[in-house]
Amino acid sequence: MPITHVEPADRAGFLALVNAEIRPDRAKTNAMDDFPVILGPRNSPWQLVYKTAEGRIAGCIAALIRTVSTSSGDIAVAGVGSVVTAPDFRGKGLSRELQNALLDRLRGKNIPLAVLWTDQPEIYAGRGFTAAGWEIHLSLADWQLSNLPETSLRIEEFTPADVPAVESLFCRHPWRTLREPGDSLAYYTMPGTRGLVARDPSGQIQAYAFCGKGGDFPDYVCEWGGSHEALLPVLARVRRRDMAHQILIPAGAENLVNPLVDQGCGWVALPSGQWAVLDAALLEEYLEPGGKNPTRMIHPQEWLGTIGNDGQPVPGALNVAIWGFDSV
Repeated sequence: MPITHVEPADRAGFLALVNAEIRPDRAKTNAMDDFPVILGPRNSPWQLVYKTAEGRIAGCIAALIRTVSTSSGDIAVAGVGSVVTAPDFRGKGLSRELQNALLDRLRGKNIPLAVLWTDQPEIYAGRGFTAAGWEIHLSLADWQLSNLPETSLRIEEFTPADVPAVESLFCRHPWRTLREPGDSLAYYTMPGTRGLVARDPSGQIQAYAFCGKGGDFPDYVCEWGGSHEALLPVLARVRRRDMAHQILIPAGAENLVNPLVDQGCGWVALPSGQWAVLDAALLEEYLEPGGKNPTRMIHPQEWLGTIGNDGQPVPGALNVAIWGFDSV
């Protein structure tokens, strides 16, 4: 069988292939910098490679399985990424074989949902992936920065020592990925990511914001947390320093929208990713009695919602939030 998971001897070749295809020479960071959890050695059982008879790695794919807190309970979700084929092996069906092999393994582990992010969704439509869910992208460019209340908070640069306090604020979001030990430290310290925290007079962190996801999305606030009263001064500092001009607001965190819209910010709702229902029968166990039931059990939009013709989110049977650092 030419498809196998990454062994220690394969790691260098696996990372080299991923890096060559998704991080061009001009990039300031490499793939391992920007995806330290899904590409890390602890996740090797879910890193698949297609090896030729000569032992060359011709293609690869990876998944990161995490439990996600949703509107109807905790559900296992597989984030799919690093779908890469070496240039001289394209057009031979390797990517399709890798995708099928990964999805079969996920179904064998009773994983009901998978999600990926791509600018070529047509490649994955045949595997059942469809744009679904929602998130709000809010522009800070027109923020008037006026009528902000005075604050006693000190806005400071994030340091690794701040991880426990910041992680506790992240855990206050009702819909989020339930990270494993070490995940947050890896995400918050990625090269290229810049963070700010707000401390009260006693030194306790009351809010935070991170800009950029490693080398990706440098113009975005990809994760934030804390009360709005403490968060607004942090975001104002982000805007004044031109650290980012857009903010990601996942499903379940929309109550941040109005305070910023009142200050002149515009927004748009977009799908939260390309989703696939791997096991509809398993998902049925999470349906709330009397709630909204999907009529097409295998269709991701029936489960996770979509964006309506009016540009507003349309909820599905389950509401799920994927924060920026947890996308792979």
